[in-house]
Amino acid sequence: MKMLLQEEHGVGKYEVESEGVVIEERANEMEIEDLKGKLQVMKHFGQDDAAVQKKMEEMNNELQEKIDDLQDLESTNKALIYKERQSNDELHEARKVLIQGLPGLLGNRTNIGLKRMGELDPKAFHDTCKSRFPPDEAEIRATTLCSSWQENLKNPDWHPIFRKANKSKAGIG
Repeated sequence: MKMLLQEEHGVGKYEVESEGVVIEERANEMEIEDLKGKLQVMKHFGQDDAAVQKKMEEMNNELQEKIDDLQDLESTNKALIYKERQSNDELHEARKVLIQGLPGLLGNRTNIGLKRMGELDPKAFHDTCKSRFPPDEAEIRATTLCSSWQENLKNPDWHPIFRKANKSKAGIG
């Protein structure tokens, strides 16, 4: 389980690094476009002046450096995305192994069970209906109740315990 948690944190680390690389890439792309624009302006206005030619050469070199930096960032980003996907695949595989191995570790004498979030245990409905209804009717009622409760659980506006009071009926408003 400790390994699983470490892998989860590792995936988050790659996501943060990848986002930082993307931001840096965008900043470099903007600088490249800016330098290209300045070079175009200088080409139109000062082809004869030696100082302008030198400045254009410096800007051209700076532009080439920025393009190289951008290519390096893109390759770094691709490597981080690959590592993130690989870590995510490893995490999912470890999760599957844990889920598959857990029932084998749990016997009928353990108090620990495996539950899934948002799913109901139909056994509880069957047990209750067996005690309240005749045997031939209990199975049908249990299945009906379980499916209706499962549908209600899917509805995010359904609150089984809390009742929302209508303001006009309560005299408020």
